[in-house]
Amino acid sequence: MNKRILSIGFIVAIIFAVTAFPTGNGLPTGIGNENQVVNGCTCHTGGENGNVAIIIQDLPEIYNVSKNYTLTLNISGGPPEAEWNKGGFFIQASHGTLHSIDDNTWKPEGQTHLTHTEVGNNYREWSFNWTAPESDSYVAKFSVWANSVNGNAKNMAEHGENSDGMGSSGDFWNDAEFISAGATAVITETKEEMSVPQKMIYAFGILFLTLSVVVVGNRMVVKDQSFEDVIKDYWDAAYPWLTTTDHKYIGTLYIVTGFGFFFIGGILGLLIRWQLLEPRVDGDFLTYEEYNSTFTMHGTTMIFLAAMPIIFGFANYLIPLQIGARDLAFPRLNALGYWLLPTGGLVIYMGYFTGGAGDVGWTGYTPYSSGDTATRPGTDFWVAGQIMLGASSTLTAINFLTTMLRMRAPGVTLMRMPLFAWSILVTVFLLLLSIPVFTVALLLLMADRTFGTLYFDVTAGGDPILWQHLFWYFGHPEVYIVILPAFGVLSEIISTFSRRPIFGYTSMVYAMATIGIISFIVYGHHMFTTGADPLFRFIVMLTTMLVAVPTGIKIFNWLATMTGGSIVLKTPMVWALGTVITFTIGGITGIILASIPIDIALHDAYFVVAHFHYVLVGGTIFAFIGGIYYWFPKMTGKMMNEKLGLLHFATSFIFFNAAFYPMHNVGIEGMPRRYATYDPELAGLNEFISIAAMLFGFAQLLFIYNVIYSYRNGEEAGDNPWDGWSLEWATSSPPPHNSFTEIPTLKVAEEEEA
Repeated sequence: MNKRILSIGFIVAIIFAVTAFPTGNGLPTGIGNENQVVNGCTCHTGGENGNVAIIIQDLPEIYNVSKNYTLTLNISGGPPEAEWNKGGFFIQASHGTLHSIDDNTWKPEGQTHLTHTEVGNNYREWSFNWTAPESDSYVAKFSVWANSVNGNAKNMAEHGENSDGMGSSGDFWNDAEFISAGATAVITETKEEMSVPQKMIYAFGILFLTLSVVVVGNRMVVKDQSFEDVIKDYWDAAYPWLTTTDHKYIGTLYIVTGFGFFFIGGILGLLIRWQLLEPRVDGDFLTYEEYNSTFTMHGTTMIFLAAMPIIFGFANYLIPLQIGARDLAFPRLNALGYWLLPTGGLVIYMGYFTGGAGDVGWTGYTPYSSGDTATRPGTDFWVAGQIMLGASSTLTAINFLTTMLRMRAPGVTLMRMPLFAWSILVTVFLLLLSIPVFTVALLLLMADRTFGTLYFDVTAGGDPILWQHLFWYFGHPEVYIVILPAFGVLSEIISTFSRRPIFGYTSMVYAMATIGIISFIVYGHHMFTTGADPLFRFIVMLTTMLVAVPTGIKIFNWLATMTGGSIVLKTPMVWALGTVITFTIGGITGIILASIPIDIALHDAYFVVAHFHYVLVGGTIFAFIGGIYYWFPKMTGKMMNEKLGLLHFATSFIFFNAAFYPMHNVGIEGMPRRYATYDPELAGLNEFISIAAMLFGFAQLLFIYNVIYSYRNGEEAGDNPWDGWSLEWATSSPPPHNSFTEIPTLKVAEEEEA
């Protein structure tokens, strides 16, 4: 018992140590104070702001020994310039000597720094002299702090402290560093502090290693096993999963991997919301560069590393069972397709250890990803990882297509397949038609970044808009690639818990096929703001709105199924109903954004963020969480805890809507997406959104606990606990190694009567 207490204490200590991040230092306290560099600035209330730009003009990259240089310090940005009291500065050089040359600047007696005078406070540009060092072996570093002010302090001095609207409020400052090196000086790069996401990766890595040591040590102490025996036991347990070609094992690996990345992407999302808890300045929590990479990795993770693997996992596990096949057509190809997924994910995340993760958004827009400034190695890893994920999806799509067309059991015609199987069939067609285009775009981008080609360089005859065409030809079908399987899941759950076959089966099949076809036509609505041809934009607008017809058919048929049935409100059904509500909201906002004038106004606003999350999370993720509750008994032979499942739904549904619905409002009020800060007038609503997002994230811990608890202690499920209709319920729970002891024959009622 004492050893266990010590282990727990050690873990707590580790968690505390790795999560205790240091805080940053501040800016000089006032003008002309010798303690400025030490104490930080307190004389202006506006705070640090990255929009305040600082430039030193005429500073040589390589100085001449003892030469006298006339330099000009210029600041811009911040509040509008007043008639007086426009700005101020403080500058210090590590080598050489600073000199004042007019009454606008002042060098305090006995000090090495330079600052502005009271007269100089009426300017935002100052000139001064710098005498270079007597040796060319130095690297002179200029540390600059600058205030961009609005003149309120002058008003206060004239009208009194109690004057309305007076004072130093609304002023902003920023800092910058510049260098000038001697001819023989060696410039050493300052070691950059780890980013917040990188710290978290290390923290979780240390935590994982610590827990591993504790678990192994516990077995050695409690069960009196040798270290070799413990490792052998774990290896024997892991080996079948590492080498399997069984579709059920691979499906489980896909699901676990997908939800694992879902929680990683969720943590990145919470970092974003913590940054936006208040209108922060650069480096207050995340630097602006860190923020760019965080939302890039968040979007990439959620779409490519979470949603897609979860879909492939369910498809892997269920498709052979639903069509009466023993396995997929190419089991080894199936295994290869899976292992390319975590490998590609690790490649994408390697950017955190090579100078920063990719910072180009999940869309990878050029010239952000291909221009002269796009030098971050993490972007190269992003491109390489995406190519690997595309290969994984292509191999998997070929496997599913072959399986469903060639390996259906007797009697399982295409129009007798469950709607989930149909959703996967349409999805793999979309994958095979879209992923090659995206792969070509990635290869062109890789060539631009690696070999110096100019496919996307407008100055050399290339076209950055070409990337958008290639990406969205894939990217918009990708939206339906992740939502169509969710439609299939909803159809299965609603049918089962309404106690009747789905209403309008044929129309549901045609609706999914129609959505798949239209998805390749409507991609241009992502490019309304690019100056595209008006006729092209008009056609895209109409076809985008046309998507509402087959989507509406599906919603109508679900409602008709429930209306004519006898509804049983179990946890899977509750999740399905919640998904229908949230997806409908996302669909309606999508139709709103299809309007050209509205889209132009809201294109880069948070309204789009709200719409996308309602579709991807409220539609896809919610549906597949319901799918976990629905098929968990089939996969494990155990029932999930009903009370925990309902509590999980209630908290998730409430906090999800509380977090994402107000984003429509802040978007309409002008808050741009992809920005690390915002107008302080929107602080109250953003604080509410951030708190709700945190609570939504914590609610998912109930899901994790329920899965683990139910797997260990859940009630025995039996072969068909829900009285399901499709073939997967005709086998044992969990299914045997080859899925079926013998290939079934599907017969409809009319055939059985004959």
